[in-house]
Amino acid sequence: MSPRTLSLPATGRYELTLATHLDDVRAAQRLRFEVFNLELHEGLPEAFLTGLDADEFDPVCDHLLVRERATGAVVGTYRLQTGRSAAAHRGYYSAQEFDFGPYESRRDEMVELGRACVAAAHRNASVLNLLWRGIARYAQAHGARYLTGCSSLTTQDEAAALATYRGLAVAHLVAAPLQTRPVPGWRCSELNGRPVALPVPKLLRAYLALGAKICGEPAIDRHFGTVDFLTWIDLQAMPVRVWQKLAG
Repeated sequence: MSPRTLSLPATGRYELTLATHLDDVRAAQRLRFEVFNLELHEGLPEAFLTGLDADEFDPVCDHLLVRERATGAVVGTYRLQTGRSAAAHRGYYSAQEFDFGPYESRRDEMVELGRACVAAAHRNASVLNLLWRGIARYAQAHGARYLTGCSSLTTQDEAAALATYRGLAVAHLVAAPLQTRPVPGWRCSELNGRPVALPVPKLLRAYLALGAKICGEPAIDRHFGTVDFLTWIDLQAMPVRVWQKLAG
C-alpha cells in the first residue's frame, strides 16, 4: 500500500490526510509556528521572519494533517519519516541530538515522529485520536514496528530536566540494549539550573500511557529552546485492545 493513497479515518467534524502539495506543508508549518513560537515561546528564532516553522527535513518527510471540514483549516499535524527514508536523505532529525547506533539494526522497521502540534481550540479527543490512528496506519503501510522521536520540555533548565529524567526512569526507561545518550554538545549538566523535577508534558504522558519508554537522559536543544527526551514505542508490545482501536 502506498502511503500517498493510504486510507485514513475521519469524523463528522474533522478529516485526516497526508500532505500532497507544498500548500499543505505550508499550512502545517504555519500551525507549528503558531503553537511553538507564539503560544509556547519556543521554536526556531528564524521562524519569526516567515511565520513558518520550517527546516531542511520538511521536504523529505511526510506530513499528517487534521483539517476541520467546515473551514478547511489545518488544526493538527505530525511529521513522519521512515528509517529507510532517513537513510536515503538527511538522516533522522533526532540523530542531531542522540546517538542512533543502538537502533541501526531496526532501521527498516522504524518510523520517526516529530513536530506534533494541535491548535489550541481543537485540543480534543477527536483530533488526537485521528492523529494516532493515522500514525498507526502509516506504520502498518510501511511494515514498521517501532516509533521514535523527541518529546520536549519547554525549558532550558538542564538540572530540572535531569531531575525529571530520574523520576521517569524508575518506571519508563527502555531496556538496556535500546538505551542511548545525547551526542556531545547536547548533554544536560547538573550545574545549570535547579534540580527540581518538572511536570511531565501532556504529549509525553500520552506516549507513556501507550507504553512508550524513554531511551535515556534528555538532550538540551538551545536553538529550539527545549529539552528533549528520545522516546521509543514498540507497537507489538502495545496492549491488544489499544492497538486494535488505533489500527482498526
